Amino acid sequence: GGMVLGKQVSPIALPQTVAAFHSLVGLAAMITSMASHMLHPNAGTMHMTAAILGDYIGGVTLTGSLVAFGKLNGNLASTPMNLPGKNFLNAGMLAAQMGIGASFLATGGMTELVATAALSSIMGVHLVGSVGGGDMPCCITVLNSYSGWALVAEGFLLNSPILTTIGSLIGFSGAILTKIMCDAMNRDIMNVIFGGIAVPPKKAGAIEEEPRVHVEATSESAAALLAA
Repeated sequence: GGMVLGKQVSPIALPQTVAAFHSLVGLAAMITSMASHMLHPNAGTMHMTAAILGDYIGGVTLTGSLVAFGKLNGNLASTPMNLPGKNFLNAGMLAAQMGIGASFLATGGMTELVATAALSSIMGVHLVGSVGGGDMPCCITVLNSYSGWALVAEGFLLNSPILTTIGSLIGFSGAILTKIMCDAMNRDIMNVIFGGIAVPPKKAGAIEEEPRVHVEATSESAAALLAA
């Protein structure tokens, strides 16, 4: 199935295709985390830590990758979401997740895993949605790194050294590639990772700029400009 889909994708559509595949990794991590905890409800701290982290990283990867796919594929607007107080929203959701994680480690309840799945999915939408479409290639590499760390969590849950090793390679290589991409595209890496943290939201009542007219460039028009 993957080979058939890959052959049908044009080279220019590869970034959004990669984003779509990353969403599957995130979904698999969420399902594995919940299923593993259901099978081993009395597991040790290491197993529970891997379950909550795999669930959280998987949720961010799942919805973040879907948003990145939508922006690159033209299904969603490429403009950043830019909600008022977006940085406080991110900080608040992260603090809430830390509280949920602490509660899960203390009680081992399934409710915390479900809450983590819901909250991390919202965070994925907000983090990637707050980044403009021009920065989506950098977001893809960040999500690639996230998918690797989700795979690491799956490796711990399934007691598979191979999954843990491969996930570590993907996670570290994705992080390195993110740094390289941000430097090459002159992008702020912190802005890409933390959902446009350095971009201020629009003020209420601010005058919006008129949309720019798209002008198609051809070889003839380029030659005319050079000759002028």
